Amino acid sequence: MAEPEHIPPMPEKSEPAEHHVGKAPSAQSSCAKRQLLGILTSTDVIIRRLDQLLSNADGQERVLATINYVASMLHHLTASAPWIAFQTRLSLLARLKGRAPPKNLTPASSKSKFAALCTLASETRYNLRLFGLLPLWIWGADTLRNPPADPILHALTVLQVISNVFYQLLENVAYLAGKGVVSKRFVDKYGGMTKWDIWSTRGWFGHIFFQFFVLWRESVLRRRRVAAQREAIGTVENKETKAEDKEALRLEIRAWRKSLVNNAIWAPLCLHWCLEKGIGIPESLTGLISFGAGAWSLHDHWVGTAKA
Repeated sequence: MAEPEHIPPMPEKSEPAEHHVGKAPSAQSSCAKRQLLGILTSTDVIIRRLDQLLSNADGQERVLATINYVASMLHHLTASAPWIAFQTRLSLLARLKGRAPPKNLTPASSKSKFAALCTLASETRYNLRLFGLLPLWIWGADTLRNPPADPILHALTVLQVISNVFYQLLENVAYLAGKGVVSKRFVDKYGGMTKWDIWSTRGWFGHIFFQFFVLWRESVLRRRRVAAQREAIGTVENKETKAEDKEALRLEIRAWRKSLVNNAIWAPLCLHWCLEKGIGIPESLTGLISFGAGAWSLHDHWVGTAKA
């Protein structure tokens, strides 16, 4: 009967310990489940936003362009002397510490992979732009049916449509000839692939050139409109209407500035590509400059997916 007298005191000492040990794994498991659920939820949101971004042609172009330009930057970075020197120092440090140098630090292989990714993204964009004449047709038709009220904007828009058609048509023919779809003799007869690419880029530069005048004219018309609204003292507007007008004006100015930044960044690079000898922009910087031109637009597209 000694055992029953000895056993009852034990639960009082061991129960708290058993309670603590038994609940800890459950709490850890619950915490791990919450973390996993949070990761899956965040991943689901990102994938849905990416799907929304890629659901239209403009979003696809923005994503592919970003891949194209970032891969180009990484390609030139891994081929640069500072990067190779940095990798060499890492290898020396690894050897001094008695470790084998990392096998993935191979400039040639990483450079070729980024170059391949850059080429793949670029060719995909070329393939998608083969259909670029269709929206240009619609743009031109809409301009003829419903021309801008301002005659200067009307003329500039027509010139931009013509420049873009010229650019897209020459690019399509040159690209298809390079792939063997169109007879290369025809292209060679009129200057060759290089000439066609240069003249195609000149058509694109024409759009950029006229866009500066479009932005100037829009700024003039906007200032006139705002001044006229301020002079109309006799009209009665409530606070909600004023707030809506201010918000609309803010968005209009923001879109205008975004177009100006995009145009200002593209202009020197496009001019560089327009000339046979260029204007001195290093090839290693073209990816960075191109990425900068579309960064604002990419940001707005991504933010827009959260609102959808």
